Amino acid sequence: MSNLRESVEVFVKRVKDLAEHVKGNEQATKQSLIGPFFTMLGYDLTDPRECIPEFKADFGKDRSTKPVDWAFLNGGLFAFFVEAKEVGRKLAGYDEQLADYFAKEPNVKLGILTNGANWRFFTDIVNSNVMDREPFAKWDILGDEQPPFDVITLLQKSQFNSELIRAYAQRQRAQNLIIGELTKLLEPTHEFTKLAISNLESRNLTTAVTESWKPIVANALNEWARQRMLTSVLAMPQPGYEVKPEPAKIETTQEELDAFAVVKGLLGDDCPVAYEDSTAYFKIHLAEKRTWVMARLQLDRKNPIVWFPLPQETVMPHANGKQLSANGNFVGLTLDGIEQISTLGSLFRDAYQVIKRQRVGIETPTAE
Repeated sequence: MSNLRESVEVFVKRVKDLAEHVKGNEQATKQSLIGPFFTMLGYDLTDPRECIPEFKADFGKDRSTKPVDWAFLNGGLFAFFVEAKEVGRKLAGYDEQLADYFAKEPNVKLGILTNGANWRFFTDIVNSNVMDREPFAKWDILGDEQPPFDVITLLQKSQFNSELIRAYAQRQRAQNLIIGELTKLLEPTHEFTKLAISNLESRNLTTAVTESWKPIVANALNEWARQRMLTSVLAMPQPGYEVKPEPAKIETTQEELDAFAVVKGLLGDDCPVAYEDSTAYFKIHLAEKRTWVMARLQLDRKNPIVWFPLPQETVMPHANGKQLSANGNFVGLTLDGIEQISTLGSLFRDAYQVIKRQRVGIETPTAE
């Protein structure tokens, strides 16, 4: 993370140094400000297998749509789209074109709108496959805003996972809603003020009396919040004391155990396997070693996903028209239901053999 932070600091300085020189020129903005951001994150903008400039989708003969500036791919599948404008141009109103492309590709869960200095990150929290009207993260570099390091970290080519980005966005949205409610609380309404002073005021709680208490209640709430924050800070361990974080609680469900039993039966005694549960996946691995993972199961969702370390062309015949997902060397197959696992025997056997060949070849020393 420290290296990433240093790289982001260098990028911020670059934007501040060059923004005036490319103002009003979209091509120069893309070349000098926007492109270097994605290069910093490990993407090769010259490789059409992971970045397609001026990408144009087919929206039908009755509709003409401009190309989007960049379409980024991960594992051969579309990962996110970027719409760029020249530095200095306001971004309001330019998200519609990005939303069209977002809706066109169900695998895409991230849309980025930027002019090099202002960045807007969108996903589909409100309605699936429909880009939200409001971004889940913003960054104004020339306004000296702190970089959204969580988003930037997840956006790295080596770390990219659309599901994690969407989960982060959901958490941010929930947090923003709570902040909004707390803001309302710290700016007390007439009704809240009346309730707060009901045991303190001996006069009739007329509108005039209640309104006279309003600034006092507001100040009291702010002081209460300040004291609570101070108490939390004082309760934190002092420097020099090691703090071990609580491990995340992992619960292996009966559903996962049943699915493992099905997979074990599909593989038979010749292909012994075991499992390990984690916060992200239920992993099935070769019995010899827990790092030899041959499948990952995500069953705690409406449409379960099974991830295989196999080529897309091997998994595609089992997709039933659904879009495949990609995460590193794994391809995700979305299921209609958990019972579909019993029909995937050939994929589990292929995955077992692939990992067996790879790992035994790598980890067994050659006899001299």
